[in-house]
Amino acid sequence: MKLFSLTLMAFLVAVVFAYGEAPPNSMQVEASSEDALIYGKVMIKKGKSPMPMVNGVVLLYNKEFGPPPHPYKYWRIPDLISGTDKNGKFSMVVTEGTYFLMIAQKKPDGEIGPPKEKEFLYFHGDKMGNATPIVVTTGAKLNLGVLNESFIWSPKMVLNDKDITAVAGVVASAEGVPVENVVVFAYLNQEAVGRPSFVSDRTDKNGRYQLRVFEGGTYYLKVRSIIGGGAPEQGEYQSVTKDFVPVEVTLKKGQLLKNITLKVGRFSGKGSTGTEKPAKIWKNTGGLQTK
Repeated sequence: MKLFSLTLMAFLVAVVFAYGEAPPNSMQVEASSEDALIYGKVMIKKGKSPMPMVNGVVLLYNKEFGPPPHPYKYWRIPDLISGTDKNGKFSMVVTEGTYFLMIAQKKPDGEIGPPKEKEFLYFHGDKMGNATPIVVTTGAKLNLGVLNESFIWSPKMVLNDKDITAVAGVVASAEGVPVENVVVFAYLNQEAVGRPSFVSDRTDKNGRYQLRVFEGGTYYLKVRSIIGGGAPEQGEYQSVTKDFVPVEVTLKKGQLLKNITLKVGRFSGKGSTGTEKPAKIWKNTGGLQTK
């Protein structure tokens, strides 16, 4: 499939340039002779017979930009995202390189993000969470075939307290009230701009979060209500620190750093210039589905 839909391309740009201004709506990308193609079909099993994964979100991770994904240890932000069609088929135009793959089935118009209870997840790797590399060369058309190993996801599968590197605590308002249903992002750059590297699950009713990362190092934390990036929406929760500086944490590999409180406030809907911020360009899976 050489042409992506306008909605999908806007989505991909949002992932790459998270928290930036909305891109033009007229963007299209066409595969060149130097691009490669990864395609296949993913199935789920309901009852005795396999059936296509519809409303699937295809998550592709470039080895050049970060570690392999791990369905039990951390949620890395994907580098490319696409959707499955009504037959469970998908295709993605990529450049030469090494990639890793996960595919998550979401509810129609559901939120794109880490899998939730009772959602199907396909992980291209072994049952221990070790990802299998997908190597593509210039101009190649790589058929992954029929992918049958989808499983029903449960939060109980996450390694919350062993063999992980993570920071945990509470997200609260300036008045100290716990904030439910927001996410925490980890950036590698001090300005916390561009695409974050890792994302937490949504906070619970007590505002508790756990943000798991790949390895030790220094990370810069920001809170958002929306996973997709783009300009903040009016009323959205976001980090509130002096000059909006992200919270810096340093972790050792295998360390679980606890009791880190992140303060948030609601975005007023206006930027520093006093002008309205542009509307978000995506929120959910609706624009990903192909015919």
